[in-house]
Amino acid sequence: MLTARTETEPYVEAATARRGKAYVCRVCGAPVVFKPGRTRTAHFAHRPDSGCAQGALMSPAHLRAQEHLAAGLRARGLSVALEAPLPGAAGDRRIDVLVWPPDRSGARVAIEVQASDITVGVIEARTASYEQAGVAPLWLRLLDFGALKVVQTLPLRATVWIERYPARSWERWAHDHLGGRLWFLDSGADRLWRGLFVAAHRRRDRGLMKGGSGEPSTRAADWTAVDRWVDLELEGPFDLAGLKLRRGVAAGPDGRRRPCAWFVPPGEEQQSPPFEAPLRVRFEAERLGDSRHLEARLEGRWVPAASDGARSDWRTVRPAARSLLATPRR
Repeated sequence: MLTARTETEPYVEAATARRGKAYVCRVCGAPVVFKPGRTRTAHFAHRPDSGCAQGALMSPAHLRAQEHLAAGLRARGLSVALEAPLPGAAGDRRIDVLVWPPDRSGARVAIEVQASDITVGVIEARTASYEQAGVAPLWLRLLDFGALKVVQTLPLRATVWIERYPARSWERWAHDHLGGRLWFLDSGADRLWRGLFVAAHRRRDRGLMKGGSGEPSTRAADWTAVDRWVDLELEGPFDLAGLKLRRGVAAGPDGRRRPCAWFVPPGEEQQSPPFEAPLRVRFEAERLGDSRHLEARLEGRWVPAASDGARSDWRTVRPAARSLLATPRR
């Protein structure tokens, strides 16, 4: 936990706590231990025999991410509360980082740092709870980018390209229903990235169809299996200090409009979701299968988007851009 309370203070963050004071859990009221954190983020911990849900262990990367976000947003003049209670949320849900402008307490944004897997039902229910409370959610995927095996760049877009990204179901839901983008935090470099999922492929395996008696049917073959995945384009890296935080409403594939929040990188004009996808994968049927083409929309037309290998410093330095003049027209 990053917060606790005392007899006189209802809200104390571990970053400002002091040794020797008595702290208790803000949820159950049981005593907690302050751990100043010489090698990891300062935090509070329940005693081993505690059954409080707020005592569930969080990874050091998760705690560090919350502290990083809180410090960066406060530096921009925003008000921040960690582990803020959300009335009505199942399981006494607490928001990782609650943010709002000091002069507009009603314009609240809930930043949820998510590293572990959750079901679509869970993220949909939590998003509905935020909507009922008048809070716009921003789901932030926490991922150590050092675990990404094959990393390329798209020079025409000056972006990073990950083929066959193993997107979790909740990531796809957040991407598709909350604006058409998903923000990532690289836990190994403390940098933010804006992610776009590109529907990449649909492989179909051919299998012989059987008739009712077990004999082959008059159809020699049919499609029997489908495998779908996405590619991931990453724009960044961005320092939190250079990003603006916005909130609005997005319409998902189901037609429902939901409140959501997003970051706006430097130099970009304010836009409302859903955001246009500047990349697509196009397939052409060929005798031996599908031919796959990656294309980018630049200057009002679709052009081939070739990829290059990423430099060793890609996690901290934006890829170099290539001029469109060197790309042939289609």
